Amino acid sequence: MTQNQVQQEISIIKEMIDKTRKETAESGHLFIFMGIASAFFVLIISLLEMYRVDHLVIPAMIILTCLNGLVGYFVVSKPVKEEKVQSYPKTVVLSLWVVCGVTLLMITFLFPFLKVYTFRALGTLASLILGIAVFMTGVIYEMRFVVWYSLAWWVGAVLMAISDSPYRFLIMIAVIFIAWIVPGFIMNKKYKNRSEKNEA
Repeated sequence: MTQNQVQQEISIIKEMIDKTRKETAESGHLFIFMGIASAFFVLIISLLEMYRVDHLVIPAMIILTCLNGLVGYFVVSKPVKEEKVQSYPKTVVLSLWVVCGVTLLMITFLFPFLKVYTFRALGTLASLILGIAVFMTGVIYEMRFVVWYSLAWWVGAVLMAISDSPYRFLIMIAVIFIAWIVPGFIMNKKYKNRSEKNEA
């Protein structure tokens, strides 16, 4: 192997590492955005239920879901469109979140209307699906801390299943913060620290 070939291979490896780091930072921003949007969703719907404004719950869920979906689409689609080539891990992660997102829509809107379960079960079921999505994101991007934080989704699902408190929505908000927002900030911090080391 010639010196030129070695340099080319090193350059390709470096580009792949930089691309993975960039994707990690983008995932961090996405985790933070989705976490804040979901916490806001849970808070609004729970307050409407607590104050017995039941006739506004379904319309609010539909409006908030559409708004979160639109903003999330633009947050994700802009970086994707700017990239000429996507890495395989990023393609898998995006596909994973699309599949989980569709499943969450069915869990939230379809099955309760078909009387498969009551709306009370939504928090528990959503936590189980989101736990899978966050866990697998950690596995795919080889971020062990994300895998560990994702376990909070399943703990939260159990706690919400056994809780009869009208404030059980606070469990979901706590889980969103611990298992979604915090890992997002850690991803961004790790990316920033690596970038600073590379520049130094």
